[in-house]
This record gives sequence, structure tokens and C-alpha cells, in this order.
Amino acid sequence: MGQSFVSLFLILVVAFLAPMVSRVIPRRMVPDTVLLILGGILIGPDLLGMATITSDVEFLRELGVAFLFLMAGYEIDVNELRGSGGRHAMIAWVGSLTLAFAAVSVIGVTGGPLSANGVAIAIAMTSTAIGTILPILRERGLMPTAVGTSILNHGAVGEVGPVILMALLLGSRSTWQSAAVLVFFLAVTLLIIRFTDRVKRLGQRLVTVIRLGGSTTAQTTVRLTVVLLVGLCALAEVFDLDVVLGAFAAGFILRYAVPDGDAELEDKLDGLAYGFFVPIFFVCSGMGVQVVLDRDTLFLIGAFLVLLVLVRGLPVWVAASVERRTDGERVFSLRQSTQVAVYSTTALPIIVAVTQVAVDSGAMSAAFASTLILAGVVSVLVMPALGLLLQSKADTVPAVEALGVVQGPSTQVEADMEERGLTRAEAQHLAQRLAELEEERRLWRTQMRAHLSHRTH
Repeated sequence: MGQSFVSLFLILVVAFLAPMVSRVIPRRMVPDTVLLILGGILIGPDLLGMATITSDVEFLRELGVAFLFLMAGYEIDVNELRGSGGRHAMIAWVGSLTLAFAAVSVIGVTGGPLSANGVAIAIAMTSTAIGTILPILRERGLMPTAVGTSILNHGAVGEVGPVILMALLLGSRSTWQSAAVLVFFLAVTLLIIRFTDRVKRLGQRLVTVIRLGGSTTAQTTVRLTVVLLVGLCALAEVFDLDVVLGAFAAGFILRYAVPDGDAELEDKLDGLAYGFFVPIFFVCSGMGVQVVLDRDTLFLIGAFLVLLVLVRGLPVWVAASVERRTDGERVFSLRQSTQVAVYSTTALPIIVAVTQVAVDSGAMSAAFASTLILAGVVSVLVMPALGLLLQSKADTVPAVEALGVVQGPSTQVEADMEERGLTRAEAQHLAQRLAELEEERRLWRTQMRAHLSHRTH
């Protein structure tokens, strides 16, 4: 227990110093996330050896992963995923998966492309570290923008897709058994959503009690969120699924329960997640890296980064480039499409998870796994820095203004109006007006959140 407290203390010192160092660097080119990982490498067993990942610290690390993906799931708008932006993101990911297996086949990895080693490498190349880049997008003001929305779409698919593939192809069960377990998990998630909807409609007194308790020492809203998160993560663990799946599901359910957001709840969750649990995950990820920087390792890191750009970045760039408004104009410029692709090429958590599964099964060596993780760390350092260099004031265009007529409810409205006998021009005009009204509503909601947040402080 003593070693756990010492290690936790050093981890929290790194977590405290990282944002302070980040602010000293011009334009904050190096985000907190990278400094947390580098700090973990520094205090970890391979360098100073000051801290170790004990069983207690490992449990906190798992909770850090859970909170990271809870917040990621909460930030994702399901309506966007249902629209053309979500469809393009899914098509881009399928393209990435195809290119990944093609690359693994051409390279000729040990065991072949369909071995556990080949599948693990392919999955690693298709991932997007949505949880990792989420704090970076927040810091840079991209969350409510069109560029940010597109990155979140690709990030959501690029995180959930690999997790599902891990469960299907790398689990201890057969593929059909794994598929049955995933369907059951999805059914439980949908039942919780249905139950939440019934409580909102029928249990107004219970909802009132929960909300009133959220502003007292009872902190009922936060406690209920944690119950939801831990419950779904426990369910995922029981069925031998990655906790990321449970955490993502909890985030989606929370967003469904609070569709317009809640400034007070969000502030509390931000403090709990990003103030304690999430930094522990990133520092521990750095501590687990075996630092071997010989010529062969550097070559492998560079080669894997090139593959990430070709396998993950290229399909995302194409998908962003073909986004169109209803008037036929491109949604994103060439620079913005490149920016979306650059952020979407950032990878780390899934690389850590998938290589761990491969190492545990004996299909991949620990040294090669560490090399892939180092490549993921470099992607977290390089890709957001490139994204910052590509950023301009034009990227602050609200998501509804730039994307609403393409992938939000307006597209469906336009189709419905055409079915009712309106001309295409009339339908486009009305859809555009609805998008403008939605933007006005979003701005009002943002102002109210800021006002409530100011009152609570």
C-alpha cells in the first residue's frame, strides 16, 4: 500500500505540473496530454524508476479510461452520426480497415494478416484517439465548430469500431459467441435508455429530487452518473469486453438523458474526470512504455506513423473533402479537410489496449508492443501540433451553420418538404431557415450555460 501511495503522489505531481508547463510553451504547441505521457515515461521504471504501476494504481488507471470515454461519449451528438457526416465517417473507417489489412498483407507480419498479431496491428492502424484529442479540441475552441464536429464523428467511429473488432476477433471466445455477447450488451444499453425515457416522463418527482440533490453535499447527479458508468463498465468486464465499450455507452446514455446539456453537471464531471482520473490514465500510459530508441526502433516508429497517415488519415481526408452543403458547395476547404484528417490520425488508447491483448495471448512481443505505443505517443505529439498550425479563425464557424443542412435534421426536413410538393429551392430555403433557428437556439443555450456556471461559482 505504501508503494501505491508514493506512486500515486508522483503521478499527481506530474498531473499538476503538465498544464503549467504547457502554458509556458508558445501557442501551447505541446498539449497537456503529451506532457502527461512524457512525465509518465520520466518517472516510470525505464528512466528514473521513481514510480510503479501497482494493482491499486492500475485500478485507478482503468477508472481514468472509463471517465475519459464517458466524457467522449457525452460530447458526441447521435443526430450527427445518423446524418451524412456519420455515414461518411463510417465509410472512411471501413476504408481504413480495408487498407490496414492490405498493408499488413503486403508487409508480411509474423503469423499472417489473419493471425492475432496481424489483426492487432491492423486494428491499431484504424483507431482515432477521440478521448485523447477531446481535451485538446476543448482547449483550442473547436468543440462547437464544424471542424470539431467532423473530428468527433470520425473519432467516435474510429474508437468504437476497433473496440468491437477487438471483442469479435481477439477475444477468448469464438466470433459467433462474441457477436452474441455484443448484441446482448447493446440490448441492455437500449433497455437503460428506454428506462431513462420512462423515468423522465413518469417519474417527475424522482427527477426533481435528483436535481435538487445535485446542488447539495448529496451530489446526486454526479453519483447517479458514476453508478451508470461503473455499472456498464462492470457489465462489459463480466462479458470480457473492453471497459471502453461500457464507458462509451454510459456517455451516450447520459447525453440522451440530458440532450440540451447541464452546465452544473458538466462542470462537476469535468473536475472529477480531468482533475483526477483522466490524468492518471495518461501518466500510467507513459510509465508502461519501454524506452528503447535504437536505429531499428526509430525506423519502426517512423514506418508505423507513415502507415497511420496512409491508412487512417487518407480515408478521413477524402471523406471530409466530399462533404457538401445543400447548395452543392464544399463544407470544408482543402486546409480544413487536412486538419480533420490530421486530428483523426492521432492514436494511442486503442493501441495500448490492442497490443496488451496481443501480448497477453503471446502473439506479439512486449518490445514490439512498446514500439507501437511509442509511435502512438509520437502521433499524439505531432498530429495535434500540425492541427494547430493548420487552424485559422474560419474554423470557428458553428457546426449548425456549416453542417446542419448536410448531416443534421435539416436534410430530413428538406426531403420531407419535397415529398409534400415544395420545389427543391423552396425546400432548401426552409431547411436553411430551420438551421438558422437551430443555431440561434444553440447560442441561447450556450449563454444560459455560461450564466448558470457563473452563478454556481
